[in-house]
Amino acid sequence: MTSARYTTDLHKEIKSRGSAAGFSLVELMVAMVIGLLGIVVMMQMFSVFEEQKRTTTSGDDAISSGSIALNGLVRDIQQSGWGIAHLHVLGCSVTGLVSGGAAIPLLPLTINPAGIAGDANTNTLLVIYGNANGTVEGDLIDAQPSANAYAVKAAESYAVGDSVVAMPQTRPVTCTLARTTVAAIARPNVSVAAGVASMSGGRLYNLGAAPVVRAYAIRNGALSECNYITSDCAANGATWTQIADNVVSLRAQYGRDTNVPMNGSADVWDQTIDTPARPACGPMRVSAVRLAIVARSSQPEKRLDGTITGAGFVTPLTRTPAWAGSNPDAIAVNATNAAAVSFTLPNPSGTWPTWQDFRYKVFETTVPLRNITSLGALPEC
Repeated sequence: MTSARYTTDLHKEIKSRGSAAGFSLVELMVAMVIGLLGIVVMMQMFSVFEEQKRTTTSGDDAISSGSIALNGLVRDIQQSGWGIAHLHVLGCSVTGLVSGGAAIPLLPLTINPAGIAGDANTNTLLVIYGNANGTVEGDLIDAQPSANAYAVKAAESYAVGDSVVAMPQTRPVTCTLARTTVAAIARPNVSVAAGVASMSGGRLYNLGAAPVVRAYAIRNGALSECNYITSDCAANGATWTQIADNVVSLRAQYGRDTNVPMNGSADVWDQTIDTPARPACGPMRVSAVRLAIVARSSQPEKRLDGTITGAGFVTPLTRTPAWAGSNPDAIAVNATNAAAVSFTLPNPSGTWPTWQDFRYKVFETTVPLRNITSLGALPEC
C-alpha cells in the first residue's frame, strides 16, 4: 500500500515538473507573432532612418560641393587681370597665348566667352591673369635696339621663358597683338623669341612664366574647368576636369559703372560690356562680378505622399531657387537682365525623378575685380 502510494505521488511530481519546465503550442505561437511584429516595426524604423540619413547626407554633399565650387571661382576671379589691367591694352586680342591658336581678348573676366559651351541655361566664364613680378601697367619701351629686343627700365623683373606682349605707342583701331617669350636679358634689353617692329614709346606687358587662361562651365551636371593654355577649350576634344559634382547651374553678371565720367560705382548689373569710343573704357568700367551657383542633392526623394508618382514635390514651384541677380526688384537689375540669369534646372529623367524631386542650395557672392578697381575712376573714361 505504501509502495503504490509512493509511485503515484512520484508520477504526479514528474508530471508537474514537466508541465512547469516547457511551453505550450499556444504560448509559442503568441511569442512568434510578437517577435514578427517587432521585426516589422524595426524594419520600418530602419527604412525611415535610412531615408532620413540619405536626405541628410545628400544635403551635406550639396553644401560641400557648392562651397568648394564657389571658393574656387572666387579665388581665381580675385586674381584676374594681373598683368593686363591697363587702359592701353585692356580688351585687345592676343594670339599665341592659348592652345589652338585662337585670338583671346585680354579681359580679366568674360561671361559667356565665344566658343565655350556648357549645359543649357547656364553661363560660362573665362578668367585671365599673369603671374609676373612686374606691374600691371607694363614697362615703357625706351628703344628697340634690334627687331627682337626691347629696352625697358625694369628689365630685372623679367625672366627667361616669361610670356610677354608688346603694345605700340598708339593703340591700333583693330587691336590684335602677339604673345612671345623672353629669350635673354641684358639690362636694359629684354630679348624675345619674335619681336614686333616700331615699338619704341610703347609698352611691354609681362604675363609671367605661367599665365592663366581658365574656362569654367557646368557640364553634365558638374562644375568643370579647362586650362586654355594646354587644351583648346573650344574644341570637342578639350580636356575638362570636374571640380564639383552636382552643381547644376552657374549664373553671372557684370557690375558696371555707366556714369560719364565714371565714378567707380557699379550702377547696372547685366552681362554686357560697353564698347565706347575709347574701347578699353568698356571693360575698365566693370568693377565687380556677381556669381550664383546651384548645388543639387545627390539623392532624389519620394513625393510627400510616400510614392514616386503622387503629389507633393520636395521642391515645389513656390520654392524654385532664385538669387539677387534674378530679382527684378533688386537694385540696378531690370526685368530683362533678371530673366537672363534666372535658374532653369534640368530634369534628369522623363518621369521620375524630375528636377523637383531634389533639394537645392544656392550660393551667391559679389567679387570685386581688384586689379581693375585699384586703378580708381579714370578721368579718360
